[in-house]
Parts: sequence; C-alpha cells; structure tokens
Amino acid sequence: MEITQITLKRGHTAGVIAADCKQLAGFIMMLPERMARAEGRLLHAGRNEVRLFTVGGSVLVVKRYKRVNAVQRVAYTFFRRTKARRAYDYAAELLSRGISTPRAAAYMETYRCGLFTTGYFVSDACPDPPAFDELVARRDFNRPMADSLAAFIVEMHSKGVLHGDMNFGNFLYRRDPAGGYAFTVIDTNRSRFRDGWPTRGECIANMRTMTHRRDVYSYIVRRYAALRGWDEDLTLAEALACLDRFERKHRRKDKMKKFFKS
Repeated sequence: MEITQITLKRGHTAGVIAADCKQLAGFIMMLPERMARAEGRLLHAGRNEVRLFTVGGSVLVVKRYKRVNAVQRVAYTFFRRTKARRAYDYAAELLSRGISTPRAAAYMETYRCGLFTTGYFVSDACPDPPAFDELVARRDFNRPMADSLAAFIVEMHSKGVLHGDMNFGNFLYRRDPAGGYAFTVIDTNRSRFRDGWPTRGECIANMRTMTHRRDVYSYIVRRYAALRGWDEDLTLAEALACLDRFERKHRRKDKMKKFFKS
C-alpha cells in the first residue's frame, strides 16, 4: 500500500507531513519556534500570521492560526478537526475535484495539558497575485476577469465545492492561454463539499462574502446567473438580500465586540 503521508510527533507538538515532503520534516517540526522567532518573510499579520520560507529548493507558505480560547481548546481536541488539519485535508479534496489550490505539505498542532492550543498549515507557495486589486481596488474594475471568475465559481459549484470565504483576496489569478483568467483558491479550511451541485440557496449564499462593493458583486452575480440559465434579475435580488443579511449580522457582531471591550 502506498504511503501518502507520515505522522510527526515531538513533545507537545504533533502533525502530518505529505510523504513526498519528508525531506522537510526537520524544518516543519520546528515551526512553533521558527514562527515565534519571526523567521521567514512576513506576508500577513492579523488574526492569523502568514510567513514565506525557502527551504532547500522548496518555497513554502506557513500559516499560524490564532491561539484558540478555552472552549475551542476542548472542541478542537475532542469533537472537530482543527483549522490546520482541515486546510491540509481540503487541499487534497479540492485537487481531487479538479480545483486549483496550492499543494499541502503538512500541518502541525501544539497541545498544552492535553488540549489543543495552536495550529500550523504548510503549503507550496503560489506566486500569482490576488484578484482583489483588479476587482475592488480599481475604480473601473476588470470586467474580463470578473467574467472568468463568475465562470470559475460555476465550475466550483458544479464540482460540489462551496468555498468557505469567497473574498477576492482568496482567488489568485493568472492569464490563461486563451486570453482569459485562471484561478487558484487559498484559505479553504471553512469550505464545504457536496456530491454534485449544491442547492440554489447554497450557491447564492456562498457568494455573499465576495465583496461589499455592490457594482462588482452585482456584475458577477448576473454573469453567474446567466451561465446557470437562471433569471438574472431574480437571482440578483435574492443575492442582494442575502448580502444585506450578512452585513447586518456582522454589524451586530461588531457592536457587541465594542460593547464588551468598553
């Protein structure tokens, strides 16, 4: 039987590395220390931290997820997969369904007193830029790219993939030989998978996190509806109502956070 991955364990740290990345095991086992020392090149600092490393001939992206709270420590230890493990598992699932995403190299988890605390996900680096700059940052957004992205979302849905965070920063783009755009998806740990097409409601709700910029959102939803053979006006009305509910929910959450901070 072919071995596709190897289990790693050191002290209070455990994880899995893809068998074809076993030469990186020494580097990956030391990830908590390397990230704590701020090694590598910082790509993103926020709730989660992302750094770029070059190890031998491999260029890797390492994502350290935010340290979890007490309730999450119990949940991720006993009841559900951590974000790091889901990112690792979902990369393989996406690739098996023909959706481009960086190859997963490994995931690591640290524990304290037997409970999970922090997760790390390691993947190949993708040099392609995010679609955000072309679709949101520009006043006159890139319509050919928006057309290609609408078609790509239809393709993902046709393969039963509901990306967990469809904001345009999670779609990396490159020009394809036909002159259009091809996409690679990242930040997939909250994705969901179906056997065949998701329901209409699931598809529309899935697009609500794309952008708050109404002209871009409306354009892509209309293109998506046209490709599905759906009524464009009706689909857009449903999608805008879904976006409105999503935004109201987040405004309420922000108010609650400010209230408890004050």
